[in-house]
Amino acid sequence: MNKKAPNQLLLLAFLTATACSIHIFESLIMRLMPLPFIRLGLSNVVVMYLLFEKKVFQAFLVAVIKSLVGGAVTFSLLSPSTLLSLGGGLSAVFVMWVALAVRLGFTEYGVSVIGAVAHNLAQLILVQNVVLPGTRVFMLTPLLLFLGLLSGILTAWILVLIKSRFQRQINENKVKDE
Repeated sequence: MNKKAPNQLLLLAFLTATACSIHIFESLIMRLMPLPFIRLGLSNVVVMYLLFEKKVFQAFLVAVIKSLVGGAVTFSLLSPSTLLSLGGGLSAVFVMWVALAVRLGFTEYGVSVIGAVAHNLAQLILVQNVVLPGTRVFMLTPLLLFLGLLSGILTAWILVLIKSRFQRQINENKVKDE
């Protein structure tokens, strides 16, 4: 058995629990806002961290689990909001993965904004075709693109901060070990 396997599993469990907690907290808080369907997507910091660490399967897994656990905890598992969370989350992970895979030099900010916009557009498509067919939901596109830009920048900024602190901690541990 690989000695790193238990540590990798423990890290994945920790990151999944972190993403679920953030997702649930954000869902509950944002329901109190004037536009209750708007989310910042802060739990996607975890997903992006995994993508930048080249852990694509784990990123998809966390995206699915956080949507399902979030739906179960907020009693909305069988509601359209969970479908929208899953659809938007999976499309965002896929688009961010492609953006990283084509190696065009996207930074965390570029990948995050692309993911946030893809998430919002996927949700609009799902609402238009599955949840509320025949509505003029695409009138929200400019607003959601703008909010995707803002939330993508915020999420990337948080990821950059976390990655720099992780790197600093790793460097300090290396110095202690020497």
